[in-house]
Amino acid sequence: MTKARQQTPGVGHNRARSVPMVVVALCIALSACSTSPTPLRENAALATPVTSTSEPASAAQATALPPTSTRVPAATTATSSAPAPTATPEPPKAITMALVGEPETLHPLYASSQAAQTVLGALFVGCVGQDESGAPVALGCESVPTIDNGGAHWIGDGDDRHFEATFKIRAGWRWTDGQPVTSQDALFSWRTLMSPAAQIHDPLTEKVYAMTAPDARTIVVSFMSAAQARLAAAEKLHGDVPFEYFSRRGDYAAFIEQAGPLADPNYWGVVRWLPEHLLKDVPPAQQLTDPFAAKPVGDGAFEIASWNKGSDITLARSSKPFPLPNQGRIPAITFKFVKDEAGAALMMKSGAAQLAEPLAYDLVGAPLLITPVVAPLVEQIVLNTERFPFDSLKVRQALQLAVNAADILRDLAVSPVTVSQVIDLSSMFYGQDNAALLVQSDSGRAKGLLEEDGWSCNALPCAKQAKTKSGSVVTETLGFTLVTNQREPRNVVSQIIQKQLTAAGFEVDIQIVSGLGGKSKLFASYDDGGILLTRNFDAALYQAQSLSRFSGVFGCADIPTEKSRQPTQGNVFGYCDKATDAAIMAAESGDGGVTVAGRAKAIGAVFTVITRNALFVPLYSPLLAFASRGVSGLKYAGLGPVTWNAWEWN
Repeated sequence: MTKARQQTPGVGHNRARSVPMVVVALCIALSACSTSPTPLRENAALATPVTSTSEPASAAQATALPPTSTRVPAATTATSSAPAPTATPEPPKAITMALVGEPETLHPLYASSQAAQTVLGALFVGCVGQDESGAPVALGCESVPTIDNGGAHWIGDGDDRHFEATFKIRAGWRWTDGQPVTSQDALFSWRTLMSPAAQIHDPLTEKVYAMTAPDARTIVVSFMSAAQARLAAAEKLHGDVPFEYFSRRGDYAAFIEQAGPLADPNYWGVVRWLPEHLLKDVPPAQQLTDPFAAKPVGDGAFEIASWNKGSDITLARSSKPFPLPNQGRIPAITFKFVKDEAGAALMMKSGAAQLAEPLAYDLVGAPLLITPVVAPLVEQIVLNTERFPFDSLKVRQALQLAVNAADILRDLAVSPVTVSQVIDLSSMFYGQDNAALLVQSDSGRAKGLLEEDGWSCNALPCAKQAKTKSGSVVTETLGFTLVTNQREPRNVVSQIIQKQLTAAGFEVDIQIVSGLGGKSKLFASYDDGGILLTRNFDAALYQAQSLSRFSGVFGCADIPTEKSRQPTQGNVFGYCDKATDAAIMAAESGDGGVTVAGRAKAIGAVFTVITRNALFVPLYSPLLAFASRGVSGLKYAGLGPVTWNAWEWN
C-alpha cells in the first residue's frame, strides 16, 4: 500500500498492486474468489468497506484497454575487418520526474499530499518500511523486531502486562549532513508527535507509554498496558509526554473499559526519527514554518539541491555514503511540477521526463515501458441499513448476491478495470488475501433469501403484505433509489446493476447527482447536507479509497451525527453492532495483532462479522499505467511512493 516506505503520522500512502496485462481474464476470477456462498463480505468471504466518503480526485478512469509494453529491438552488429573502437563509458544521467502538483511542505511529520510523499520517499528512509507485498522490512534498523526473533516480547502479568519492542539502528546510518542517526533522534520525534503544540493525531504513537534509549543505537518502545489505557481514558495517565491532553481531546475514550494490553498490527512502524541536532531549538508549533520544512536534512541517499517554487525541486546524491546495498549511479533527480495528468503524460511522451506517477491508460503508450497497477480505489454499492428496504438483513444479502461484478468487468466501456482491491496492502492488511473479500454472485440464492423474508417474486418487482401503524394492510414493493454522481463510466455501470437487480425482483430508480468530489452533493459535508454523511439515501454507487483500517468506518461511534459530523469519512451505513466494535478493538489494538497468525485471526474475525451483515457490494478497481523511459532499478508495484528505492536507480 510496497517498497520500504517511511511511515508518516497522519499520512496515507497511495498504492496498488501490479497485475497481469490480460484485464478481461481477471473478471473470471470473481466467480471463484468467495470462500462462502452466503451474501456477506469481508475476510470471511466477501467485499469490503470504505475509508472515505469523499470521492478521490486521483481515481483516473480511462476508456482504452491497457496497451502492451513496447520493447526496442537490439541493434544489429555490422561486419567489419577493422577493430571496433573502444566505447567511451557514458556518464550517469540525472532523472526528471513529472510530478502532478507541488509539495505543500517537506516536513515528514506534516506532509500529506502525494507530491510531497513522492519527493520525501527519496529523502527519508527511516527505521522499518514495507516491501512490495506490504510486509515490514528493515532499512535504517538492523531488523524488524518480532516475538519469533526475540526483538519483541510481553512483560508483566494481568492488567500490567504490556508489549515491548527493541529496535537497533543500523551501523553507519547517518543524516545527509554527516551526523549519525541516534536513538535520541527517535525519542525527539516521539516527543514532537506527542506535543500538544504539534497538533498531530497519530493513533499508533498514542498507544505508546514510554520510549527509551539504552544506548546511542538502541530504542525500546513500551506500549500501554490495560491499566495504563484505562487511566488514559480517564485523564489520569502521567508519563514522559502529556497524555492528559490527548485524553481531553477524546483520543483514549474507546479504552475506558480496556481489558487487555494495547498493541497494533503496524507496531513496527512506530519508530520515526528527526534530526534532533537541527530541530532541538525549534518549538513544535514552529517546525512547519521553519526553514527545515522547505529544505529538510534526511537519512536517504539524496539531499535537496534546490526548490524553485512553482517550477521544480532537484535532489542531488549525497556525498555521505549510504549504508544500503545495490547503489545506483543517478547523480540527481529533478521533480518538474505539472498541473494535471495530461501535462505529466505530455512530458513523458516528449522525452522531457523519464518517470511519472501512474496515469490513465488513454494518456500514455509506446515507446514508454508501461506496468499496469491497481489504483487503491473501489467502485462499490453502499447500503443504508436504517432505511427500507435495507433495514432487512436478508434483503441486503439478496442484493449482494444478485449483483454480478463480472458483467461489469467484461464491459469494454468500463475498462481498464480489474477485480476489486478492497483492502490497502500497505496498511494493517499487509499479507492478507484480497480474494477472500469478494462476493460470488448467486441469483437463485438471492431469490431464496427474499422469499425467506416474506417477499413474493412471482411477478416483478417482488411484493409483500405489510401492516401500517394504523393497522391497515398495504402491499409493499421491493423498490429503492440508487444515487450516484456524474462520472464516467457511471452511466454504464448503473445500467448494468439496474438490469441485474430488476431480474432479481428489485425495482431500481437511478438518481444522478451533479458534480465530482467535494463539489457534489453526494460528498458534501454534514453541515452542507451531504447525502452520504447525513445518510439521506437508500443505496449509493461511488468510488472510495481501499480499506486501510476498520475504525472510523464500522464502529457505532463512527456514525455521523449532529455531534460527530466526520467531514471526510464515517459509518455511512448507519451500522451499529457491539460485537463488531469488540472485534475491531481486538484487531487494531489487541495483543493478537503482533504475530502473523494472531493478526490474520483477529482481522478475519472482523471480516466475518461485517460480511455477515452485507453492508456494501464491491464492483471493481481501476487500473492505471505506470510509465517509465530508460530507467532501471525501479521496484515500484503500485504501493507507496515511486521513489521508495531511489538509491538503486540507474
